[in-house]
Parts: sequence; structure tokens; C-alpha cells
Amino acid sequence: MSEIRSIIRRPSAPLAARAAGPTSSSAAEPGALRYLDASALVKRYVAEPGAEPVRALLSGGLLATARITEVEVASALARRCREGFLAPPERERALVALRRDLAQLFVVELSPEVVSRGVALLSRLPLRAADAVQLASCLELRDRLEVPCLFVCCDERLLAAARQEGLATAP
Repeated sequence: MSEIRSIIRRPSAPLAARAAGPTSSSAAEPGALRYLDASALVKRYVAEPGAEPVRALLSGGLLATARITEVEVASALARRCREGFLAPPERERALVALRRDLAQLFVVELSPEVVSRGVALLSRLPLRAADAVQLASCLELRDRLEVPCLFVCCDERLLAAARQEGLATAP
């Protein structure tokens, strides 16, 4: 169990009424553990095409993401603000909500195991560096907790790679 704690920060409080941990019966149900990459999580904070199906996946089950997701979502929000699609006060509200939400998700840390797995993924799949970290984090989480994991992502290339690695995907 200490091995799991070294790579996964448990949530301080769940986003919704969820089970207390990965050994509960709900975590064993297919899709009960939902891993959100940054392209999916950003849709929680920005009204854009594809946001509703992702938001629906945020209710129920256990939610997880990688440590790098905070940087990726903050970058996406900053870009939308620079491009005039998001007002600065909206961006600030979204960043506050992001920080609050991250405290309520399982967060996979950027450990040597995740990095090694990400490098291995890059040798066989056409991924960007951050996408390899996201996919490696999900695979590491799934393997460490030994529960099915749904990979929630809004990037077609990354979804294809996740399916190639044997993950169920959404949306």
C-alpha cells in the first residue's frame, strides 16, 4: 500500500458522493475509475463543443488525473484568455475551481515509474510528451490499483493510443 501512496495522492474530499477508496465495491465496477486527461478536464471550466458528455462522466465513480494536468489546463485557459474567448475574471474563476477540484481527485504523481512508462510509450506510439505522461499515468494507476479504468479524453490521437494499450475510452 505504501508503494501506491508514493505515486498517487488520494483526494481530500470527493467531487461527488463517491466511494472512499479504490478497494470499495464501486471501484471494481467497469468504468467506476475514470481517468481524465487535460483535454477532458478543461471542458469542466469552459463551455465548448463536447463539454456536456464529459461533464456527465464527472458524476459518479472515482476520478483521477496526472499531476501535469494542472499545468495543461491552466495553459489551455490562458490561451483562451489571450485569444479573447475567455475574459480574465472567468479564467481566474476557472483556475480557482481547478485547484479546488484537483484536491478532490486521485492525482498520479510524476514518478520514475510513470516517466519510464511514458518513454516506452513514445517509442511505439505517435504521442506528444505530455500525452505520453497522461497515458502512462492512467496505465500506472490501473495497474497499481488493479481496477478497470475508463480513459476520458477529447484528443483523437491520444484516444487511439489508449485503446491500443487496452483501455476503455470516452467520450
